[in-house]
Amino acid sequence: HLLTVMAGNKIANLKTAGKNLVDTLSAAAARVAEPNPIKISVVPFSQAVRVQSTTALTSYVTATHSGPGIPTWLDPQGRAHVANGRDTFDVQSDRFGLMKQMGVSWNGCVESRQQPYDIQETAPDEATPATQFVPYFAPDEPDSADGFWPVYNDYRDDGTGSSSWSTRQKRSAKYSGAPSGGSAGPNLGCDMAPMLRLSTNMTSVKATIDAFVATGNTNIPMGLVWGWHTLSPNAPFADGVAYGTPKVRKIIILMTDGQNTSSVTSNTNQSTYSGLGYIWQNLLGMTSGSSAARTTRMDERLSALCSNIKARDITIYTVRVEDTSGSSTLLRNCASSPDKFYDVQTASQLNATFEAIAGSIDDLRISK
Repeated sequence: HLLTVMAGNKIANLKTAGKNLVDTLSAAAARVAEPNPIKISVVPFSQAVRVQSTTALTSYVTATHSGPGIPTWLDPQGRAHVANGRDTFDVQSDRFGLMKQMGVSWNGCVESRQQPYDIQETAPDEATPATQFVPYFAPDEPDSADGFWPVYNDYRDDGTGSSSWSTRQKRSAKYSGAPSGGSAGPNLGCDMAPMLRLSTNMTSVKATIDAFVATGNTNIPMGLVWGWHTLSPNAPFADGVAYGTPKVRKIIILMTDGQNTSSVTSNTNQSTYSGLGYIWQNLLGMTSGSSAARTTRMDERLSALCSNIKARDITIYTVRVEDTSGSSTLLRNCASSPDKFYDVQTASQLNATFEAIAGSIDDLRISK
């Protein structure tokens, strides 16, 4: 089982190297007698993860949480936010219902789960809303035409003369018509390629790699935890075989060309909306703080997540690509062993790096 993830702008070299890796592993699998000896999932990430493709979304945009086609691992009502008093709406609101009112489809991104579930594989349970995933919904921010600034996503008239940023932003009644403002809207920032669940179809795997685009900030823990979800035997996917299954190795290749980042803004939100919501929603375990403090907290979550994954006997390879900012220690320690960390100085070296990883994976298969 293999996962390849990355955010960054070294896309051409990554696509070539990634597809060559798939071909190399496929060739090795062809020498094995067992059926479907290899399955691969692909999880692109930036500041969020797109867990559903547009071809799977039609039935999700319904008026109520109990509408047909909405899986129980999603919580369109944002009930965990409501319980903590940190929702982005003035009254509990169905995100899919609001999108339907605007004639907008959900692009398929989700927010990070509340701690401690953000770095766990705990199966979502409707009885515990914090274990579910809230669909991504970037709120309409206060009207810049009325003097509010800086504003990053203004796509609906607030419909009120209030001088309160919070009152204007949270007013759920304003989502009654189509967004305006070009590309702005509730999906702003959810523009990465959709992930691919575990698959034996190598053509689909390579097509997913070909769809990679560079975009946004970097949230490494969110990308990595969704990689874990694809390998896990637990919901939301439950695609992975049980841990300890004989002759099965679960492997993650984590790639990034940047440090963990959460933007700081000078407005009331103190951040742009992302897979972490707004900083004041406390999904990061803090409600404000400098850029450096936010990066430190994200690094702490990543370190704990890596430990959780390795405790499940999942092998982690980490690849740091052309990143001269910060330290390599975090990714080096995340890897299952020092020899499974690769510090790639130029993206043109990715192909050789992937060849080395493929050889190492083949050795792991033989050793087991």
